Amino acid sequence: MSEAGLYGRDTLGLATRVKALAVADPVLDLERRKPLLASGEWTSYQMEELALTAIDTVTLKMDFDDGARHEDIVAAMARIAGLQMPQRDRDEHIAVARWVLDSLLNVGTVDRDFSHLYGIFSNSTYTAQTFSFKLLREVPGPDGRPRLRASNEAIAVLVGAVDLDIASEQVAADAKLEALVRRGRLTDAHRAAEMALRRTVQYTEHIRTRLEGMRRDIRSVDWVRDVQSMQTEALEHIEDRINAENTIKDNLVRMMENSTEDTTPAQAAELIAILEECLRRHASLQANLQEVGERFRAEQERQSFVPPPSRTHVDLERQLLVPALQLPVRQALPLLGTFATSATPPHRPAIIYLPDLITGLMTPPAEPDGDDGLIIEPEFGDTQDDSVFSDEQYTAVTALLEHTDTDGTRLSELLNAARQHGVSAGRDNLDHLLALHVLGLFGAPRHDPEHGTVLAALADNRELNDARFAGHDLLVVHGPSASALPTDTGLEEGAA
Repeated sequence: MSEAGLYGRDTLGLATRVKALAVADPVLDLERRKPLLASGEWTSYQMEELALTAIDTVTLKMDFDDGARHEDIVAAMARIAGLQMPQRDRDEHIAVARWVLDSLLNVGTVDRDFSHLYGIFSNSTYTAQTFSFKLLREVPGPDGRPRLRASNEAIAVLVGAVDLDIASEQVAADAKLEALVRRGRLTDAHRAAEMALRRTVQYTEHIRTRLEGMRRDIRSVDWVRDVQSMQTEALEHIEDRINAENTIKDNLVRMMENSTEDTTPAQAAELIAILEECLRRHASLQANLQEVGERFRAEQERQSFVPPPSRTHVDLERQLLVPALQLPVRQALPLLGTFATSATPPHRPAIIYLPDLITGLMTPPAEPDGDDGLIIEPEFGDTQDDSVFSDEQYTAVTALLEHTDTDGTRLSELLNAARQHGVSAGRDNLDHLLALHVLGLFGAPRHDPEHGTVLAALADNRELNDARFAGHDLLVVHGPSASALPTDTGLEEGAA
């Protein structure tokens, strides 16, 4: 860093060059991110070329009042993707183009801004700044549908400069084009003409952005200092550009008439077409600038001198609610619908971005700052869990199961015994507890290591004939664990 740079002047242009790198980074980032995609089949596409194609197409298709349509940009990128990978199908080309367009729009973020940190040296101190920018942005079109516009930073990506005086760069571009035409270097002049066209679009966008502030808030704009000086300077600049471009066009026409080479007329015709596009855009911008005074006065009248509309207040209870409640439903509904339609002002529908909508829906609600006093904390008393079955019933069921032997006892017999025992004990649900125990033994025999016995329930496809329960009439077997359970009779362990 030179000494002069330490006293508030960025003599090396570090900040400007860092901004230029930052603007190019989202385009370069497409190449870094493409191997991470779920498909994994897009690594052969040159995403940088597709991104520059999108920015270039938006730049050339937008004008002062309208932007470019999404489908036109996707189609242009899909055509380039088809040239890169002709063996892939059209659907994949369109999918790649849509992914590149969403990345340039920075879809998925709240404000859709790209940001980059850079520093400024001033008075021997280093101050970090944030450079926020957009490459492409969506704006409502005349029909309410979204349109695409390229920012100044995006156009600067194509011509390789950021934070330069646009008018001076446009003069330099025209001068370079004129010199190349005068020397007969039409091949190099074609690239210079395209650069001049982009500078024309960039200058138009610069003027349109400045006039946009007047439309939003007339109080933030001073007519003499801001609007009138800008109008005079821009009209003089446009007049110079029109004269210079007409001169270049005349030289090209003479070159076409006097040339003996076959390629010269075709190259000159292409350059003339680009220059005519520049002249058309200059004429459109000139017409808009000549109407700035009328627009300023109209906005002044609209924003400052129009009194607020006078409205009569409606007593909703006396004039609407009470009469509506006295009518039948079939008569009240049309009247209420008419009132709701009249009371709701018309508005242009906002552009809804699906990722932003999903993010808003998935965001948890914010915690309240304080207690509003409306929430009543419930008071829970101590309660006791009432057992469905008593200890005596568990003891009775255990005794019934222990009376089984190696020959086995049917579940139906055990249920009858449990019901008889339950009637005498005054509890009528002992059979339910028994059925639960037997079902637990089915497939999970209970081993008693101390006595060396096993208690199990087996199924032999015999249906249970019972008024309360249904399923298999399980065979409950109680015997030594060393002896094998009977299998020759077709008994199987399984689920009831």
